[in-house]
Amino acid sequence: MASEQWGMVTAGQARRLGVSRQDLNRLVDDGTLAIADQATRVYRLTGAPEDPDLDPLRAAWLQLGDAQSWQERTTAPDLIISHRSAAHLRGLGDLIPHEHEFYATTRMRPRRHDIKLRVRSQISPDSWEISGGLPARTVPAILDDLLSDGEDESAVAQVVRDALALGLLRDEALNAIVAPYAVVYGHTNGDEFAQVLTGKGTSR
Repeated sequence: MASEQWGMVTAGQARRLGVSRQDLNRLVDDGTLAIADQATRVYRLTGAPEDPDLDPLRAAWLQLGDAQSWQERTTAPDLIISHRSAAHLRGLGDLIPHEHEFYATTRMRPRRHDIKLRVRSQISPDSWEISGGLPARTVPAILDDLLSDGEDESAVAQVVRDALALGLLRDEALNAIVAPYAVVYGHTNGDEFAQVLTGKGTSR
């Protein structure tokens, strides 16, 4: 199970496998496991390759799934990585996520101040995909998230340019994505806004 999850496993998953809390404590005491980041009841196999940049997000996502397996949670996800967290996961732009941001289909109460959940009873199947082993918003959906949050135009522009350079976004799709936000950002229409974001036009 840990091999599917970046060397990590939750206490709930371990319990499903017949590993008791006492056994988990012993594995921590003997150095086989270590607590992952700030994610209570998420453990990492010591010696497993670490990714300091993405492991905190992965651990937070695992923590919110408790006993469900990676396969269960990616087949029919109830938690989708969004906004800055999704852009960071995909290596787009330079927005720093100060919280782990997710869309959730049900209300959850994480006992952490660095997790931000937005509840949506339904998440459109075409608004997310698996990226880096995690269910995350698609690039068009990420742009919609960032613009609806009023992110800085220059920061959104960097996300757009990175996505275009990586082949994750097409010029012709950009106009439709940004059109609803053009006036709010001080532009006449979607075409003008798209031109500015791609660097082909001049910001006002």
